Amino acid sequence: MPIEYEFYRNPNSQGTNKKRYHARVISGNRISSDRLAKEIQQESSLTIADVKAVLITLGDKLAKHLGEGSKVHLEGIGYFQVNLQCKEEVRTPHAVRSENVEFKSVSYRADNELKKHLRQQKILRSKNKPHSMPMTEEEVDRILTEHFATHETLTRRQFQFHGMQVKSTAHRILKKLVEDGKLKNVATRQNPVYMPDNGHYSPVAEK
Repeated sequence: MPIEYEFYRNPNSQGTNKKRYHARVISGNRISSDRLAKEIQQESSLTIADVKAVLITLGDKLAKHLGEGSKVHLEGIGYFQVNLQCKEEVRTPHAVRSENVEFKSVSYRADNELKKHLRQQKILRSKNKPHSMPMTEEEVDRILTEHFATHETLTRRQFQFHGMQVKSTAHRILKKLVEDGKLKNVATRQNPVYMPDNGHYSPVAEK
């Protein structure tokens, strides 16, 4: 199958007369370990259980060595390395304690063999149009009123689905609704969960 793409407007061109776009891969598929295990099993003498055991062990060993500060190279796949961040702005390195440095992310750099394979892949523009559709404030209010008529809380994924929005657009709209006092985050900053605020929308009636 070819790689399908669509054009998205650059965030920094929103609200300006200079429209700029970038190409982004479109995919509705998420490949699970079960699917990989089945596909590998069909092309080898291993059982699905054997393959899954190897994948689980690989994940454990990857976490172990990355957790020790090592760089991990999986031939044909790529390189993995841990990135760190400081909780506060660092002005003098000598004044920073270890507890103020924390894990940020795992960086990945594709192996040349993998990149060579992908460069040869056919690329086509998607027949579907998954762009975020422009929404007025009235449309947003209608969607949220309908949602809170049957749900106590709202997640970004739910709003993204209701409004046919891409992740970045949904996040931006929800952030503004919080700033405007229409929604409040009742969970964490990293994994927000929203509820109506200041009398906006209609929460689920108490049973």
